[in-house]
Amino acid sequence: MNDLLHGQKTGSTGPVECLGQPFPSEHARREHFTKLLAEKLKDPAFRKIEGFPQGTDEAILAMSDPPYYTACPNPFLEDFVRHYGKPYDPSVKYSREPQTIDVSVGKTDPLYKAHSYHTKVPHLAIVPSILHYTEPGDIVLDGFGGSGMTGVAAQWCGSAPSAYRHELETEWKKQGKAAPKWGSRRVILNDLSPAATFIAANYNLPFDIEAFAKAGQALLKEVEREIGWMYETIHTDGKTKGLIEYTVWSQIYTCPECTGEVNFLDEALDEESKRVRESFPCPHCATELTKQRMECLFVSQIDPATGEAIKTPKRKPVLISYRVGKSRHEKSPDKSDLDVLEKIEKMGIPSDLPTMVLPTMHMTHERARMDYSGITHMHHFFLPRAAFAMSLLWRKAIEVPSQIHSYLSSNHKDQRGLDKSDPVLVAKAKDRWYVPDPNKAQDLEKKREKALLKEFETYRSFAGRKIKESRLEVLRAGFRAAWAAKDYKTIIGIANKLPEETLQEGEKLLTLYDLALTRTEDGL
Repeated sequence: MNDLLHGQKTGSTGPVECLGQPFPSEHARREHFTKLLAEKLKDPAFRKIEGFPQGTDEAILAMSDPPYYTACPNPFLEDFVRHYGKPYDPSVKYSREPQTIDVSVGKTDPLYKAHSYHTKVPHLAIVPSILHYTEPGDIVLDGFGGSGMTGVAAQWCGSAPSAYRHELETEWKKQGKAAPKWGSRRVILNDLSPAATFIAANYNLPFDIEAFAKAGQALLKEVEREIGWMYETIHTDGKTKGLIEYTVWSQIYTCPECTGEVNFLDEALDEESKRVRESFPCPHCATELTKQRMECLFVSQIDPATGEAIKTPKRKPVLISYRVGKSRHEKSPDKSDLDVLEKIEKMGIPSDLPTMVLPTMHMTHERARMDYSGITHMHHFFLPRAAFAMSLLWRKAIEVPSQIHSYLSSNHKDQRGLDKSDPVLVAKAKDRWYVPDPNKAQDLEKKREKALLKEFETYRSFAGRKIKESRLEVLRAGFRAAWAAKDYKTIIGIANKLPEETLQEGEKLLTLYDLALTRTEDGL
């Protein structure tokens, strides 16, 4: 559920209103509804609801942010509908013709790519239908919510940029339809999967973006310090270090005629088109092969997590995509790359990597038959290097920041003397943000400004005709710096490459652009 549509944030420290009830802060709101949810979880009848998740009270409460999101049937749903819904009025006529606009949307939008999920539909493919069938403020129900794209779409109806609005309104006008009524809709997202609803909640509930970005960057730097060597490779010049973005692995098969090993991608991939050929000759006997004709080779080994003998498909790395500075490169793995992979594999399995058995499910055991490929446990999804990266990211993410640790151990007697990683302290620290030292606020602001100006340089060096994607705060910082340096040419040059809507949205940008034009005409 989402009623945070009017600038209210979950990280707000001031008074908030939730389902018509006032609270002194978000923390107070969360504590109040968490207590109600905890009481509800003690009700045996509540837990007998069909589809109730198999989790402890503690686990459900840890995942939830009631009343907006609960990792179980939401007991506050009726309150939400009563508060925001409108009683049916037969005197009010409702009539909509079927939606006839063709929708063709790619899957490259940053919002769509933020978290993967099977059968995911881009939010921009859903927006036209919501605009067509509903009014601003209406409640939209998605009973099979998945990763929450319907919720994103409903909010997009109130936050879509002017360029998108103009494009859609133009298309509707061509079809003789009235302009859509822009404005957010309230949403109820439901799904049987707790993982789906958790992803959906994090997609739709507001949070402090800047604090999240800072915490994320700090997390990545810590991880890089510890295992950055796993993602280093030597450039083709033999001396420069590059950063690996991804490695392509190929499955190994056997030829049905000569039984020779066939590296599938080495033989089947067309280098020019980058497409896999339907048929190709065996590198040993020249027999014409297809994937269906060959047999997959398996390697027998002892699973370090379970101690059991397992068979996994034989694979080899065939391509490394890496970055040196701002340029991307590709290469075949060399000896040093293979040595690093061997070293990582000998390190075993990270102790905190999930190793539970995959339950028998339609998607894993009937449709995909992952067990045929040796994937029977959670840790089998990860090759050794990815396993260490994911494990370390998780470990670092749940650590309690130093200042929060200090605050809790000083102000809560029951937390004194506890280690940062103590489960009690971690639970108490949930939803608390790292608070910078006020004495260092100036330094933080300078760092932020420096980061924005660094990103602005990419706009300055952009050689194309139009800059289609940009961030207002980056443009503002860059224009301010250029104005201070009397670099009017940069302001004018970049402004001319920006869409008109971007300039109109940033009033400060437009002002500096006009002033830069004036100064240039005056010869100043």
